[in-house]
Amino acid sequence: MKPEKSVSFITYGCKVNQFDTDKIISNLPDNFKVVTDKSLSDFCIINTCTVTDNTDNQFFKDLKKLKRDNPQIITLVTGCLAQTSPEKLNHLENIDLVVDNANKYLIPKVLSKPERYHKRIISNIFDIREFDDDFENIYENRSRAFLKVQDGCNYRCSFCIIPFARGRSRSLKEFKVIEKINRLNRLGFNEVVLTGIHLSSYGKDIGSSFEKLLNLIDKETDIPNIRLSSIDPADTSLDLIDLISSSKKICPSFHISLQSGDEEVLKNMRRRYKIEKFNELINYIRQKLPSSCIGTDVIVGFPGENNNLFNNTVNFIKNSELNYLHVFPYSDRKGTPASISKDKVDDHEKQKRSKILRELSNNMKLEFANKFKNIVIKGIKEKNNKVRTNNYIDVSVENSNVSQGSIVEVIINTVEKDKIFGTIVGPHLQ
Repeated sequence: MKPEKSVSFITYGCKVNQFDTDKIISNLPDNFKVVTDKSLSDFCIINTCTVTDNTDNQFFKDLKKLKRDNPQIITLVTGCLAQTSPEKLNHLENIDLVVDNANKYLIPKVLSKPERYHKRIISNIFDIREFDDDFENIYENRSRAFLKVQDGCNYRCSFCIIPFARGRSRSLKEFKVIEKINRLNRLGFNEVVLTGIHLSSYGKDIGSSFEKLLNLIDKETDIPNIRLSSIDPADTSLDLIDLISSSKKICPSFHISLQSGDEEVLKNMRRRYKIEKFNELINYIRQKLPSSCIGTDVIVGFPGENNNLFNNTVNFIKNSELNYLHVFPYSDRKGTPASISKDKVDDHEKQKRSKILRELSNNMKLEFANKFKNIVIKGIKEKNNKVRTNNYIDVSVENSNVSQGSIVEVIINTVEKDKIFGTIVGPHLQ
C-alpha cells in the first residue's frame, strides 16, 4: 500500500481557474488527501492567474511566505503565469515544479513520482485544438457547481495576455454538457454556473452556438438554476436575451464586459463593439427582464486615457442600466500591443480613478438592492448565513437550519452602507 500524502491548494483568478483546481483535486491519486493547513502538507499546488500585475505580485509574495513558513513543502506551480512566463518561475528556489495549462492533466502523475519529472513541463498552448474532457470527474463541495464548457480565445484585445495562456477557443460537445449538468444535479447541486475564457465563443469550433447550447440545456436538463459567467457584447445577440427571458432555469443576472465607456479607448483596446451596441444590449435586457442584475468589467488608466476620456466612461456608467462594476487598473502584459504604448497613465492616477469607480459601483449595488426590499426573491443558500438571489444580490440572513445549496425564498429587510440583510421565508416550491 502506498504511503499517504497530503496536498494543499492556492488558486488565483477567475472561475475557470477554480474549476481547473477542482478538476485536479478530483483526479488526485488515491493515496493523496487534500488539507487546508499548509504546515501539514507534503505538496502545495498553486494555480496562477496573470491578468494583472497585482495577481502576479500577490503570487510571488504568497510563495515566499509559504516556503518561509513551510520549508519542507514541495511547490508545484501551474496556471496562466506558468504558461506565459515560465522563465520567471524556473530559476526561483521557492518553486520545485512548473506545469503549464497545456499539461495540467499530468499533475496527478507528477505528484506520484515528482523525482521523475523535470522542473519545467511547458509546451505550446496553441497546439491544443480540442476541448480536454479526459481529465474530469469533478465534485465540488460548494453551494453551486462550476462547469467549464469553453476554453481559450481567438481574439486579440490589445491589453490581454489570456489567449497566450489559454490558446485557441475550443468547446465541450453539447451532449457532454447536458450529461455533466444532469450528473451534477443528481449529486445534489441545484445550480450550475457555465464558465469559459470567452463563453460567447462557445460552439464556433464544433458547428454549434452558445444560444443553441442554452436552448438544449433548457429542454434536456432538470437542474433548477443555470447561471452564466461573463459574456462578450460583440457576440451576444438579442435573440439570446429572448431565449433567456423565456427560460425558467437561466438566472436573470448578466456580466457583460465593457472595459471602457469611451469610443476612442475601446478602439485602442481593439474591442469588437461600440458603445451603442453595448447600450442597446443592456437596455434590451432591462426591457425583457426588468429584475435582472447587470454588471461589467472596467479597465481604468488604459494608455492614452486622459481625464476627459475617463469622464466619458463615468458618465456613461451613471446613465446606464448597469448595477455593479469590476474595476481593474490597467497593467502592462509583456507581449501585448498596449504594453509598448508610450502614452501611459501614472499609477497614482489609476488608483484615484479606480476609487471613483468602486465607490460608484457600491452605490449602484445598494440602489439595485433597495428596489427589491420587502419582495420575495428566489435564491441559493450559501455558507456563512448568506443567500445569493437569482438576480445576484447577496443577502445576509439570520442563523437557520437550511442546508447550503438549498433553493430558498428570501425577503430583503434592510439595505445599509455595505450590507444587505434579509430573512429566509421558506423553501422555494417548484
